[in-house]
Amino acid sequence: MAQSIQFKSGDLLFRRGDASDCVFWVRHGEIEVLRENGDNAILIGHVRGGEWLGEMGVIEGRSRSATARAVSDGAAEVLTPQEFLDRVSRDASLARGLIQRLSIRLRTIEDKIAGDLLLSTREAETSENGAPSSEALPNGNERILLTAGSDSLRSRIGPSPIQVGQLPFVVGRLPINGEAPPPRSPDLSIDDQPPFRLSRDHFMISRSQGRLLVSDLGSTLGTVVNGQPIGHDFMRDTALLNHGENRVVAGGWGSAFEFIVSIG
Repeated sequence: MAQSIQFKSGDLLFRRGDASDCVFWVRHGEIEVLRENGDNAILIGHVRGGEWLGEMGVIEGRSRSATARAVSDGAAEVLTPQEFLDRVSRDASLARGLIQRLSIRLRTIEDKIAGDLLLSTREAETSENGAPSSEALPNGNERILLTAGSDSLRSRIGPSPIQVGQLPFVVGRLPINGEAPPPRSPDLSIDDQPPFRLSRDHFMISRSQGRLLVSDLGSTLGTVVNGQPIGHDFMRDTALLNHGENRVVAGGWGSAFEFIVSIG
């Protein structure tokens, strides 16, 4: 039977490198997730009441990839790996979410093994059909603009909005000398300096089932979409975009890589 715990503001639930020997289901309260980046601890997101914490480390059998610290008093259920798997078998929505995440992870691994799968597909279809494989936006009904949301980013990509003409659209960092190219070639490559906040292929704008969404591409520090963190250390790797303005922050809270994605 799952154990219930109480935590107070400032309590550490686990540290990066600890064994992933349990999963937390937060009843109430707020927990911040931190990732070390050089000498700094970067806030990459929050987990709040009704959300899971530490589940992917258990499923993948790896140590904790981040540190979890309470920022308010609260309570959580602590499940052993077997208790968590039993919960998954009873909860269809939880199972679907985990299957989707594992599918994304598997595809990322396959891309790394096979090379730049997206670019290869584009080139193959261009050669065969004379048209790129990326999905053109339909009949001008949808307009997607990418704009810098911070002065620092504006100095890197300029003040003018970037129109996204085809999907998927990948944003990432320019590799430095000696680095291999990323699995997915970015449509927008941005300069960054160590310690990096931006990964070489960080996030992607795409369409799924008629909805526009942002996917974190396994980045080191995750992505925040309209206040919702996504990525390796959170329950989801994707977030839907709304009509109008959306704020997308690559590299954790406080990162200079803040974008405004406008859907017209």
